[in-house]
Parts: sequence; C-alpha cells; structure tokens
Amino acid sequence: MTCSLRLLVITILFGMFSCRPQRLEPEPTPRNPFPLRGTDFSQLPKIESEGYAFADKDGIQKDALEILQEAGLNIVRLKVWNNSTGDGSLQELIPYVSRLRDLDLQIMLTLHYSDTWADPGSQDLPDQWTNLDFDVLCDSVEAMTFKTVKKLAPDYVQIGNEINHGLMHPYGLRDGDGEFQKLLQAGCNGAKAADSSVITILHFAGYTNVKNFYQTVDSVDYDWIGLSYYPKWHGTDLSVLASKCFELNDTFQRPVALVETSYPFTLDWNDWTNNHIGDTSQLHPDFPATKEGQRAFIASLRALTDSLGTGVIYWGGELVAYKGPQAQDGSPYENQALFDFSGKAVPALYELGAH
Repeated sequence: MTCSLRLLVITILFGMFSCRPQRLEPEPTPRNPFPLRGTDFSQLPKIESEGYAFADKDGIQKDALEILQEAGLNIVRLKVWNNSTGDGSLQELIPYVSRLRDLDLQIMLTLHYSDTWADPGSQDLPDQWTNLDFDVLCDSVEAMTFKTVKKLAPDYVQIGNEINHGLMHPYGLRDGDGEFQKLLQAGCNGAKAADSSVITILHFAGYTNVKNFYQTVDSVDYDWIGLSYYPKWHGTDLSVLASKCFELNDTFQRPVALVETSYPFTLDWNDWTNNHIGDTSQLHPDFPATKEGQRAFIASLRALTDSLGTGVIYWGGELVAYKGPQAQDGSPYENQALFDFSGKAVPALYELGAH
C-alpha cells in the first residue's frame, strides 16, 4: 500500500465512515467472505438465567442471539476457562455453541488458560496445572486446546487473552527464556491438530510496543494478529492505531483484526456496580458518551478494519445490568453494552453489523 493511500485511510477515520478503502494484500482467508462483525457475548447464559429480557431496535423482545443475527453480526466470541463446570466451561459452551451454529453464526474462542479472567495484569495458572513440570504443562496446554477445538469446532481461536506480559505465570512469563513461545506453540499445535483450518490468533492489548511483542513471538506458527483497543487505556489517536495495524500487517504478513473494543452510550448508571467508564476524562474527545457517539466510534473502527479486510469484535455487548438496579455485583459495562438500560438494542449494534 502506498503512503498516499495509507494516509487516505487514516484520514477517513475522522469523517467519511461510509467509504470502503481498498483492502491490503495479501487477502486474509476467513471462512465467511465478509469482514468479521461480532461481539463477545460470553456471559449470556448467566444473564439469561436471571430472566433478563432483550429487545431489538423496535422494542420487540426476542432471543438475544437472534437480535445479533438480524442486525447483521456474523460471529460471536466466547471465553474458555479451565473450569470443569459452570462459567466458561465446556459444559456451558457445548449447548451455547449449538445455538450459534443453528443461527449460522461463526465462533471465536478465547482460551484464557486460567480459571478466571486473564489480561495484561493477571495471568493466573489454573489450579489443576499448579506445580506441573514444564514439559507436562506444554502437553496439558496442547491436549486441552485440542479437546476444546475438537468439541466446539470454532472458526477462530485465540491462544491466550491479552498476553502482553505472557500467560500462565510464572511458567509463561514473557522474559526471553523461550518458555512463553513454547506454550503458545503448544496451544497452536493443539488447535491445528483438532482442525487444520481453524484460524489461530495471538492477542495483544493496545498498540504501545506492539511491534516488539510480535517480534518476540515470530517463531510461533500462528495465523492472525488480534488487538484490543480501548481509548481509556490505550490512547485516543486513531491515526496511530491505524498506522500500527498497517505496519504489523506489512512486517509480519498476517491479517490484523480488532478482537476487543467497547465504548459508552452514556455516563449514567443502571445499578450500583462500579462502572469502568464513568466520567468525560475517560472518553475519546471525538466521540461523546451518547448513543450516536458510540455508533460513530464503531463506524471509525469499521473503516479501519474494513481496509485491513479483517473485522472488529465488540466486548461486553451483553453486559447489561442484569441483576437489577440495586445490585452491587452486577455489570461494570452496563453503559457500554449493545443494549440500553431498558434492554433495547442501541444503534451501535446495527452499525457493527451493517454490510
């Protein structure tokens, strides 16, 4: 891609969101011919168990997954924990994945290799793998990944979640001794052994020092680069985000997708659980915390990922205040969900799914 065309793509992020720049070469090869339009919807079973009612943009109550499909989304991202039962377990995911397949929705799995949430600040080894010999741990990672991919047949699988500083600490610290890379390769090997066509993703949060990270994992045989982008934590310069994505694509010759992002449609609260975003200092200056601001934010990221030929996955689309207005353990993402405080789908959902 020429410098002038690259500049054009960066420029349109701030206005002409309906334009579709030419895609970069080489073309990625997702199973679905369209760029990915999706959301992480991992907590839906828990929310449905509370009896929460979702509605489409017209206020008609429907199955939440049907609303996603009707809005044009083509993929749902789901977390996988090492739990034997309950949250993030295969027991929970097998029937969930069956529902997604019935709606012809693609599936992206995020293997945390943990019993709970993993991110740059927390990469806790699952209890069942504590004190294992390192070679046995690698075998366990490969076997668990193989089993998960074989049973759930995802289209995409992330080997770890936001692994900026490694995974499964202390074994997989990103400290230069090579064990981090061996664990990643074990995961990739397990995924490909289960399904050679599944697309493997290595996932980094933000874009600071991102090129250095992917240089450290260049020995790993994986398919896609996946980034998180949240203005609160990663910065508000979309031109820098765009240039980093193009640079990664050019340097490593792999498709680059945004696999996590979110933005508020309000700064108000709908329960007593502390929200992650609650004041204007945490916003992008170009996008107010309104339904239109949230929609425009998604449009700007779509302009970027469409030019990359990949896609964007929204995080926490389902995380409404599902435990009621008095809950102190409800949702910290209620004001960033893809459904408003009445359970009605917001414009950002339809922007995300538009083709």
